[in-house]
Amino acid sequence: MAASPEPLRIWRTVVPAEWIDYNGHLNEGFYGVAFGDASDALLDHLGFGPDYREAHGTFYTVETRIRFLREVEEGSEIHTETLLLGADEKRLHAHHALFSGEDPDPAATQETMMLHVTDGPDGPTVAPMAEPVLGRALSLAAAHSSTPFGDHVGRGVRTLG
Repeated sequence: MAASPEPLRIWRTVVPAEWIDYNGHLNEGFYGVAFGDASDALLDHLGFGPDYREAHGTFYTVETRIRFLREVEEGSEIHTETLLLGADEKRLHAHHALFSGEDPDPAATQETMMLHVTDGPDGPTVAPMAEPVLGRALSLAAAHSSTPFGDHVGRGVRTLG
């Protein structure tokens, strides 16, 4: 079965009180928790789990950029829409958009790069993914390549001036 070009809608939760800061909305660190959980859901979707990890290795997040666009309040139902922007033997380039309630505009976005890592004799080392994760990742990235994404993708933090 071919992968769909539609964003994956595979992670959701309700914002608990302990995620709220002194300003009464989602603390910036918990956006990272939400996006980390969304990345784990993506990896699960690709076939990554305890058996794969034991036999073939794991993933490390090596770069990420979060854009905070709207406030999120306690008790809000939040979910992500995930695109796999690119994949090769050793890397996954993903984009998550975080939505709150029925608002059609994202409350935040995250772009992330993950590396596939195995235990080498001198510690963790970057290594190729194995099946089924590699094949599923390549298929999903190909399907998502036709999905439009914002002009913020691939850009860093703006400089002053």
